[in-house]
Amino acid sequence: MSISLQVERLTTGTVESNTNVIFDSTLISIGNISYNNATGVITIQEAGTYEFDWWVATQSSVSTIGAGFSLVSSQGDVIIGNSPIKTGEVVGVGVIEVVTTPVTVELRNSSSATIYYSTVVPIKASLAVMGTDDTGMTGPTGPTGPEGPTGPTGPTGAAGAEGPTGPTGPTGPTGAAGAEGPTGPTGEVVLAFGSLRGSSVETPGATLTPVPFSVVGPLSGTVTVSVSGNELVAGESGIYQITISINAEATTDPDPDEPYLNAIITVNGTPIFGDTTTFFKISNRSSSTFVVQASLTAGDEVGVSISTDFPVLGYINRSLTLVQLSD
Repeated sequence: MSISLQVERLTTGTVESNTNVIFDSTLISIGNISYNNATGVITIQEAGTYEFDWWVATQSSVSTIGAGFSLVSSQGDVIIGNSPIKTGEVVGVGVIEVVTTPVTVELRNSSSATIYYSTVVPIKASLAVMGTDDTGMTGPTGPTGPEGPTGPTGPTGAAGAEGPTGPTGPTGPTGAAGAEGPTGPTGEVVLAFGSLRGSSVETPGATLTPVPFSVVGPLSGTVTVSVSGNELVAGESGIYQITISINAEATTDPDPDEPYLNAIITVNGTPIFGDTTTFFKISNRSSSTFVVQASLTAGDEVGVSISTDFPVLGYINRSLTLVQLSD
């Protein structure tokens, strides 16, 4: 069964140290998962594997350990996303395996002081959850047992005489409509997902160059990895969510207000949607996450290409995630 949640924070303000980020807008909530926008607590009511993707746009803080947020579950999971820069974007990605329900999950300020949300962007924070339950595949049908012996056929009884057809009676009044029955359960949708990660230092040039990855997984369903190892391959046609996260890193010490990277999601080596203007920029010493939903055909290879006009600027940690939403 499909289990999805996407929430955003649209208002400015602050989040105190060791308190929860409060998202005030729920975009998607499907399946046995819910969000309390008064406490910031996500409740999962079904066992399965859940991927969490989040980011928070920060303005400033007096924290002595930078800006940091931790995804904390009631079963002991702690997934940390942090940044030494107090003005920018803190990004986190992680997978939680839920065995015994219910399980609660919260995104907390794990830094040492109050953090101010950014006032210059319309969306201050975003969190998305994609999950599949632990329902296994149907096993093979067992062999048919031996057929028992056929019993003897009994004698045919004599046919009775057919009686005359009676007159048609008058049509009775229409009865009252019965109460509407309960809504049936949502049909099961099998999702597939996969991810790639990399941490080597790369310095692209002015020409778009594919982003290399070195770590695969997790993979589920029909999503596979291309021969080059740098793309995720859709195993069947459908609607997919594509998420790319990249951390820019200068190789020298340029003016931090100038350099940036140009990144673009590709399908079969060409810009997604066939539009060469669908770039997103990654500023020096900051992380950026870009999420789109697109229709893919079985066999499509999804990757990322990157370029920059600033030869001193490179990138390090990055991840690519592909999640099938429907067929």
